[in-house]
Amino acid sequence: MASGSCETRGRVIKELAGTVLQHVQTAAVAVDDDGRIGVYNPAAARVLGVPVEDVAGRHLDEITSPPALAILAGVLREARHSGAEAARRQVVVPTSGGERTLGYTVSILGRGGAAALFFADLTDALAEERRLAEAQRFAEVGRIAGAMTHELRSPLATVELYANLLRKRLAGDEDALEQLGVIKDQTRQCLDRLRAIMHSMNPDAAGADGMVLTPLEPLVRDVVDQQRRRNEGAELGLACGSGDLRVALRENDVRSLVGNLVANALEVTGGAGPVDVSVQGDGGRVLLSVADRGPGLPPGDVFAAFFSTKASGTGLGLWLVRRLVESAGGSISAADRQGGGAQFTVTLPLPRRERLSGADVLIVEDDAPLRLVEMEALSACGARVTAVGAGKDVPGGTRTWGCAILDYHLPDSSGVQIAERLPDGAPVLLVSGDPAAGGALADVHGRRAWYLPKPFEVDTFLDLVSLLVGAP
Repeated sequence: MASGSCETRGRVIKELAGTVLQHVQTAAVAVDDDGRIGVYNPAAARVLGVPVEDVAGRHLDEITSPPALAILAGVLREARHSGAEAARRQVVVPTSGGERTLGYTVSILGRGGAAALFFADLTDALAEERRLAEAQRFAEVGRIAGAMTHELRSPLATVELYANLLRKRLAGDEDALEQLGVIKDQTRQCLDRLRAIMHSMNPDAAGADGMVLTPLEPLVRDVVDQQRRRNEGAELGLACGSGDLRVALRENDVRSLVGNLVANALEVTGGAGPVDVSVQGDGGRVLLSVADRGPGLPPGDVFAAFFSTKASGTGLGLWLVRRLVESAGGSISAADRQGGGAQFTVTLPLPRRERLSGADVLIVEDDAPLRLVEMEALSACGARVTAVGAGKDVPGGTRTWGCAILDYHLPDSSGVQIAERLPDGAPVLLVSGDPAAGGALADVHGRRAWYLPKPFEVDTFLDLVSLLVGAP
């Protein structure tokens, strides 16, 4: 009777343990003394994307794919062979959705070779930890940068002022004027760099004045000419196409973007080059390329914040470039150049009214005459326009908008509140005569959002909407 009770109790405990393993959120794989998988719970199937029926009952030696499962099978084989348990280890495994980081613990069950592996997908948690750590680091850097900017702006402005006064006094001395030109140029570069760093730390401040369209080619030529003057004798070539190459960046941002890329290329070649810069229109986009014959790209993500191979580098130059490019709706890539060196390619969209043809555009504007003008201008370009005067009249559902043009102040809500209710991905053009609308862009999440101050030119309005239509 006692023996039967023990067997019954053992069976109940075994069934209970099996039920628990099926429902816990921790993924588990366990093998018996022969190395055959006896436990592979649904949580493990969800993490690895391999059904329970495809794994349960198989021998560890049979598992060679998919790669993630094969790697974990290898961990269990090693544990059975060595008899050593492992706790809080991590392993990176490839999956159909990209690389994932798994945290795992291995337990040895008895002396016959049975073992259990418990694991969890830590990828998102680790990414969030890195994001929070980076945000904290940037907050500290931002405070330091803000203090530096405050302390340096006044003396730099004083240097520039005296340089201007000396230019008037020494108007007939060409050598002195050339030297003063260098002083003024370097002073402006310092001020522009300080402004760019502050905007990178607080991108909402950069957009507070409203989005503008800036001709790219003249500024690239000017930056290249400045670099030639600073690096006398350097082999620095420039090839520019023709056409209307206006991009959604401010002049200082264009200078910062191009200046960073060209200065880096010259630096890795010892200031001598050769460096090749090209600007070419390609349909609805412009390609800016900066190529050098230096040592090539270093290992790692060169666009990551604080990434630097120089002892004195801040690691913010290329990070800033990428932020500027992405804020304009573009992209940047880096690759080793055939024959040696590196090439950076910036792709920026150009305003093209034909993009508006067939696009679904939402207008929410309580000023009836302005709403009518916006609707007629967009309709004339072939857009399908839905125009309403209040937030309550915005169509519901999951309709995908090519662009939403939202007044900041509305009778029943704000443009920001409406933006938060729109389906994911719909880009927003926030229009207002209130400068606070620029700062409110910080509250528009998960979509590209620009601010256009009132009053505005209809051509600027149409060009900006054409850039936003289809924006990622």
